[in-house]
Amino acid sequence: MLIMDFELTTETFFRLIQISLDVADRFDATPDIQHWQRLLDESRRQTLTGIIYGGLDRLPEDQRPPKAVLINWHAEASRIQHRNRLLDHVSVWTSTRFQKEGFPGVILKGQANARLYPDPSLRISGDVDIWLQGRREAILGYVLRRFPKQRVQWHEVEFPVRSDVTIEVHTTPSFLFCPTDNRRLQSFYRSHAQEVLQNHLALPEGDVNEPTTLVNLVFQLTHIYRHLFYEGIGLRQLMDYYYLLRTPEAQACREEALTVIRSLHMERFCQAVMWVLGYVFLLPQTEMLALPDEREGSFLLDEVMRAGNFGRYDERNNMKTSAWGNFWQITNRNLRFLRSYPREVLCNPPYRIAQFAWRKWKGYR
Repeated sequence: MLIMDFELTTETFFRLIQISLDVADRFDATPDIQHWQRLLDESRRQTLTGIIYGGLDRLPEDQRPPKAVLINWHAEASRIQHRNRLLDHVSVWTSTRFQKEGFPGVILKGQANARLYPDPSLRISGDVDIWLQGRREAILGYVLRRFPKQRVQWHEVEFPVRSDVTIEVHTTPSFLFCPTDNRRLQSFYRSHAQEVLQNHLALPEGDVNEPTTLVNLVFQLTHIYRHLFYEGIGLRQLMDYYYLLRTPEAQACREEALTVIRSLHMERFCQAVMWVLGYVFLLPQTEMLALPDEREGSFLLDEVMRAGNFGRYDERNNMKTSAWGNFWQITNRNLRFLRSYPREVLCNPPYRIAQFAWRKWKGYR
């Protein structure tokens, strides 16, 4: 087709993703340089620049990006690869350091997720997140003795020992706002705490521990779920889940994972995610955890495309100048999820008040 027949829509961007995943092979029409620049911009919003770059050579010669766009894309991909080499190093360094201090750890997301991709070096990673085994007070005490001004959250604290990479120390992988559901989730994590310490991942500079597939299926879904209520999520987090579901190990423990997800009252959200994975990434229904729900999935996808990676492009997330202003803004923002996920929406304000009281009681910032 002629360039003038090309129409840039979200569907076009989804087709580009599908080409990168090798589940589609071409556009219906040929993009011009302006369209390609906008596709690059959207890939940045969704932090998929490297993954999409890795699939550009699957396009027919006449549909590939112009040289001016491709040079910029190549430069970004090179930076991503350099960053991943650094994060591989820091993941091993962090795990080794905490192991020596008596806190064996498990690398969450990041480089553990990257290994699921055909080319791990092209997945954009941000921080190093490590789940440490041990008493919460002992872990937080270790961090705060070195960095007493760090702001503590119930599940994590930053460990700013390096200037080149942010390290997040987790006392638990994730949490839910609803107290009863959160108790079940924490019980699940405790029951698998020793098992994950035996699940090794080989990185270029050494081995680290990573979650088992069952723990990952639950953890990553709850991680996406929680960020939906706080700031937003992007397609990169959903692509992580896509690649996780495509592993043979995921298929083997699919029913067990769904049983846990149902016990956490997250089946509706799981169905929404499955619909998005099928619609955007063309995940076969036979590999899904649950039957897809189009109504919930369409709503979720609209949020994803409006918000971008972790909600950074969502104008509705502009933080107020006061803590109470932020509190009410987040509360009002979450009302749009009330029909779909009432338990988490209604429990969110009490949780944040309890979190504030807990920090004051413990003397944390």
